Amino acid sequence: METTDKIGGGEPRNLLAGEPFEIWVRRSRDTLFATLMRILRDESEAEDILQDTYLRAYTRLGSFRGEGDPIGWLRRIAVRLALNRIRARKLRRWLPLSFGSVEEGLQPPDKKSLPDADAALAQQRSRLEELIAKLPAKARVAFSLRVLDDRPYDEIAEAIGSSEATVRSLVSRSRNRLESEIQQRGWNDE
Repeated sequence: METTDKIGGGEPRNLLAGEPFEIWVRRSRDTLFATLMRILRDESEAEDILQDTYLRAYTRLGSFRGEGDPIGWLRRIAVRLALNRIRARKLRRWLPLSFGSVEEGLQPPDKKSLPDADAALAQQRSRLEELIAKLPAKARVAFSLRVLDDRPYDEIAEAIGSSEATVRSLVSRSRNRLESEIQQRGWNDE
């Protein structure tokens, strides 16, 4: 019996035809790459981890039970590999926030925007990047996946190997810390 369902709300996929993995790669590439860039801050490392993610997922395709979103499964693999990379080199780096994030105030400027508005947005992004870079690695990942990628807490918990309560705490403390830093520096008027 063949089983079909939808990937990420898109086209039906046939779990037995050998086709889904190619679809998963095509649909997940951009979002996984953006997530990895936020974590690693290095394009070549993000690309390496992305390829490792697909290789690991392909060789362990049988372990995907088909119970959840396959892109979420790929994201968990990618995040774990990225965290392992950070632990291995003992660096705590962070990607500049990308345009198109769900973070308020960091929306992409219109094509018609004024140069002053572009400069102000770039300065705001730079300041926020500076603050986020000071967060501990797990807090940065949890904050990024929740606030910037709008991922559910349970998915983040599984991705970073923590409980959902821990993830909620990390995100909340990170948000509070960032807001406090912004107020202390007098940036909240901008």
